[in-house]
Amino acid sequence: MFPAKVPRVFVVASIILSFLVTYTTLHLYHRVPPSYPATNSQVASIADAVTLGQRPGPGHGSNTAQTATTTVLPTVLASPAPRPTSGKGEPDRKPGAGEKPPTPPVLPGYYSNVAGGTSEEEQQMPLPDPRHCPEDLRFLVRSSIDLELTERVRYTRRYIQPVFSKSTIRDDVVNITEPLVKGDVEVDLYDCSDVTIPTSAPIKLHVPNPYPDAAFAHLVFGVATDFHRLNDSIRPFSHWMSDTGAKLVAVVTDAKDKKAEEMDKLARAFEVAGINATLVRPINDTFTTSQNHFTVLVSMLEHASPEAQWFGLLDDDTFFPSLKPLSDSLAKLDHETDAYVGALSEDFAAVRTFGFMAFGGAGAFLSAPLARKLGDQALKCIDEATSKEGDIIIRDCVYTNSKAKLTILPGLYQQDMREDVSGFFEAGLRPLNLHHWKSWYKEPVEKMAAAVKLCGDCFLQRWRFGTDTVLSNGFSIVMYPDGLDSVDLQSMEGTWNKAGKDYDFSIGPLRKALPADKKRSYKLRAAEFGENGDFQQLYLRVGDAARGELDEVVELVWRRH
Repeated sequence: MFPAKVPRVFVVASIILSFLVTYTTLHLYHRVPPSYPATNSQVASIADAVTLGQRPGPGHGSNTAQTATTTVLPTVLASPAPRPTSGKGEPDRKPGAGEKPPTPPVLPGYYSNVAGGTSEEEQQMPLPDPRHCPEDLRFLVRSSIDLELTERVRYTRRYIQPVFSKSTIRDDVVNITEPLVKGDVEVDLYDCSDVTIPTSAPIKLHVPNPYPDAAFAHLVFGVATDFHRLNDSIRPFSHWMSDTGAKLVAVVTDAKDKKAEEMDKLARAFEVAGINATLVRPINDTFTTSQNHFTVLVSMLEHASPEAQWFGLLDDDTFFPSLKPLSDSLAKLDHETDAYVGALSEDFAAVRTFGFMAFGGAGAFLSAPLARKLGDQALKCIDEATSKEGDIIIRDCVYTNSKAKLTILPGLYQQDMREDVSGFFEAGLRPLNLHHWKSWYKEPVEKMAAAVKLCGDCFLQRWRFGTDTVLSNGFSIVMYPDGLDSVDLQSMEGTWNKAGKDYDFSIGPLRKALPADKKRSYKLRAAEFGENGDFQQLYLRVGDAARGELDEVVELVWRRH
């Protein structure tokens, strides 16, 4: 009898154990921790609009001209990775004293100051909930998820009252007697309902007038890149192209490997972003990306409107803070004659190696008459090319088929600089373009350049505060422990790898890079316009975790009214 009962006992025990496990699981995990989308609302609206078949409101730019996106080949964008959605339950408890705060997930396609991803376990941990904080702290709390801030931060808020004037001398570094970074408080991002932020009178800063509305149908841009890089370019392109009337023609170098539905979806994503884009196949499937960098001109000519005056051949990581300064600079040249316009590399070693030409990251701009001459000879120029580099092919084709010589356009930059390029951005320059921002160095250029929507040419404008601080608008707040008298603000700091005499010819003699203990930097990492029109910027100094330091955040709130 006893042996016969053993299996029954095990069966009963298994049933009871299964019930207990199921009950415990449901009891402990019946709620999903809340999570929140990153702060770039424009990208979210684009993704939503693609899904719903709608179009978001006008982005940066200038007019509300009708745009059309055409796919001249079968191809398209792979579906983006799913983004977190807001949980509806109450948030899980915040970490207790001594507990390690959770690491927010790195959201795909958004800037993070910490490289790498996070584990599945970490992604399921509770996130800071903006609803539990005062309204004026919610931008900080939302941004903290993407920026992976420490659980508690040292936080400073200063209000800026912009004083708009056409007589503002943009290049002056004006002295403001009061300090900028003062009155910081410690904020618990998981429990900030009762935090009190010190208030102070707004600081008045004189800035240029906002850029007027304008249309740029006379500008045609061309790029050659693969499907995924082109997909990744929609967001940065939308900053300077959306609803501007400018035309983009893109050669999708791997189009033959993509399905028609993919290409249609990619074209639709450009359209929803307000970018007037045409996607085309290479005219020859054996051409390299560099060769397509030149032959895209053939398709640009085919799809350009009669208004086209300038044809810009760009790299896919060329970025313009705004098209207005570029258009104004080109307008000083004669677009009815043969004109070949661009910039050399800032690094003379690159000029020695590749020659005197319009380097591709700064862009090669061809007047309409010259563009037509080169388009007619495009295949011949490819056959006779002595190099497979696109910008060299352009140069040689120009010199073979015209009498045009390179016109250097001040303000265009190749930015042949690696790693820390803070010296470039803190020098008070007025760049028409940026380049290499997601490869040779990493900076959130769209957030940085968002300032142009508020005050036009104020991007990277500088002010001195107190005796030791410099604000480079849209890039950094820097405090110099030895005081501003120890810093030559008229020369560029050589912060990047291999900075030296090879840069003297282009940007002047460099001053030596300062060690970390002589330069306390807060870098811009988030920016957005609030519902009331105020412009908010978050400047971050990452704390040294080994020394138990908290992250430090300075928020500048530029009042619109």
